[in-house]
Amino acid sequence: MDNVSMLHSKAGLYLAIRYGLGILVSCANMFVLTRWIGPHNYGLFVTVLGLTAFLATLARAGIDTYLIRAEFEPDERVYSIATTLIMSFSLLLVGVGVSVVPLLTRWYGNHEFLLPYLVTLLTVPLAGLAGPPTAKLERELNFRAVASIELGGQILALLVSVTLAWLSFGVWAPVAGLLAWQLCAASGALIMAKLKLRPAFDIAATRRMISFGFGYSASLRVWQLRSLVNPLLVGRFAGTEAVAFVALAMRVAEGLGFIRIAAGRLAIASLSRLRPDRNRFQSTLQRALKLQILSLGPLFCIFVLVAPVVFPVALGVRWMISLQVFPFVATGVLVNSLYNLQASGLFVLGEQWIVLRAYILHVLLLTLGAFLLLPGLGIVGYGCAELCACAAYAAFHVRANRMAEVSYRKLGRLVFAFLPPLFSLLMRGAWRFAFWIPVIMVAGSAIWDHIRKAPSRPNEPSAVAHASIPALSSDFFDA
Repeated sequence: MDNVSMLHSKAGLYLAIRYGLGILVSCANMFVLTRWIGPHNYGLFVTVLGLTAFLATLARAGIDTYLIRAEFEPDERVYSIATTLIMSFSLLLVGVGVSVVPLLTRWYGNHEFLLPYLVTLLTVPLAGLAGPPTAKLERELNFRAVASIELGGQILALLVSVTLAWLSFGVWAPVAGLLAWQLCAASGALIMAKLKLRPAFDIAATRRMISFGFGYSASLRVWQLRSLVNPLLVGRFAGTEAVAFVALAMRVAEGLGFIRIAAGRLAIASLSRLRPDRNRFQSTLQRALKLQILSLGPLFCIFVLVAPVVFPVALGVRWMISLQVFPFVATGVLVNSLYNLQASGLFVLGEQWIVLRAYILHVLLLTLGAFLLLPGLGIVGYGCAELCACAAYAAFHVRANRMAEVSYRKLGRLVFAFLPPLFSLLMRGAWRFAFWIPVIMVAGSAIWDHIRKAPSRPNEPSAVAHASIPALSSDFFDA
């Protein structure tokens, strides 16, 4: 293995550890907050967080990605120009956030969210400020520092928010924790990157940054529009507590699917090195997708088994409503796992517009479905909208598969085997057990194939062993 491969392997390890530990910290924070501050305050926090977090994602405008991928080595002046540009965008976005307050007040019909929302807007420039120094660390492949900063911020947020929740500060507990997290991330990145930033401007450099940033990040920004559906539509039609129930289900589903985030963050860099070898590019992509499904499916099934017992004890009976929407949200995450790495592969092949069109259709279907179904079905209507939005992947599949061909026969069989057990949460009596038949049949078939293909001589290495999950993981991250 060459030095670059070793660096990518270490980066994958650091990211996997960071996301794994981050999920544990995040879950601890979520469980304590949901129990101590209650559905109403938690729903209020999720509402303001959804609005301001979307603005924060726009603040960097893809400029941090430009710094990471620039063919030349950026000097301190380039980082200063990027920071000046990002902070200008951040202040503009804060202004936009303040200007829409009258519209939001009319939309929600109350002023309860107003003060937490205005305070949370401070996270927009903090998130922007962390962009250039973090880009410098990632460019140096110093993912150990990046993981330490991100995890340290999460732990600080946990300590602050839990302490204030225990002191009965209500919605201000998570708001203060969020501010502490972003302040820690920005200051930590600046210190670790050893940058001395100052205001700077250059027309040519600014044009290059904006041209690359907006073009490259367009599909990602469109995808993040889906994060507004819960605070805006669920909050409008089903109420603040419904926002909390949907957010909890989404948090659990996306938390269990953390491997998608780490894999997606490394996929473009890893697959870029395989672009000249199309066969290896496709086989690696196929195995990586299978690994994701085999990681996510069992985790979701285990959660379905333990949730009816754990939820009432850990969170309280009032949070059991979240389990009504969890199967729908988890289905969306599981179906997305068929396509998220293929989207990364298309970025490598320069076909980002395919991804952009699919994401636009996905967000439109989710928004339209939620708008039509929420008034009559409540949070289950949001879940049905998640299922409707999965139809966007069909268009994505037809066009994308011509560019990065993947066999979906076996992958689709795995996904559809894991789906019925998720909906067993909504069933009662013997029907609940019937929903587990598909996954049991797939597991039995896999065991039978393993036994049938096993070598007759005990010392002969098994062919199945070469297709094990550790081997797939190594092939993907070391490719």
